[in-house]
Amino acid sequence: MRLVFGAVTCWGLLVSGLAPAAEPLTDAQKEAVKTLVREVLRDNPELVYEALQALEAKQQAEQTQRSQKMIAASRASLERDPADPVLGNPQGDVTIVEFFDYRCPYCKQAAETVAKVVKADGKVRLVLKEYPILGPQSVQASLAALAAQRQGKYEEMHDALMAQRGPLDEKAIEKIAGEVKLDMARFKADLDKPDLKQRLQAVLLQGREIGASGTPAFIIGDKMIPGAVDAETLKAAIAEARARKS
Repeated sequence: MRLVFGAVTCWGLLVSGLAPAAEPLTDAQKEAVKTLVREVLRDNPELVYEALQALEAKQQAEQTQRSQKMIAASRASLERDPADPVLGNPQGDVTIVEFFDYRCPYCKQAAETVAKVVKADGKVRLVLKEYPILGPQSVQASLAALAAQRQGKYEEMHDALMAQRGPLDEKAIEKIAGEVKLDMARFKADLDKPDLKQRLQAVLLQGREIGASGTPAFIIGDKMIPGAVDAETLKAAIAEARARKS
């Protein structure tokens, strides 16, 4: 196996000009090396899969490092932006930042778990980032939640939108807003305010910068946890972040 990798590696180095050589290869020698590499890959096709796995692992590690650097550099705006809704304990010693989309089934799946863990802990700030990446209905739902925030009813609207299992079109959103008992005239006027749309754009940019490629994405301490987390993973991340502060 080492010989196989050696042959492939040598070929890559030689053709890229990175390997030292006493004399340039002749055309015949180059063809011989190419033939050897083809034979090696033909007889050991699993090498291609192994190489792709190694490349993917390397790329993921690099992405994780980039994300951690961006999270560290953006911590204030991630955790303490006054425009962001905050649930849980506003004075908590650990902050969870969640990027989410109301049409994301994994966000809906995680919502109850997150709420239970935050409530049971009692010392966690939950910062919610409207991150509508799944189409126009997602954008409208996020605008609706931000409009409800202006009436002091963000949490009620957020919970109702998360509980919605059907479409989130204009009719459904207005129905939910009525059930939450919003001032509908003010609500409809606020939906068209340019600053709400600018707010969404700012969060979308922020999410992309830190590498939040999907929803939900949780940031706890220096870590990003993608996907619908289970309670134990969430508790462990909170405990780790808390231990680092002490």
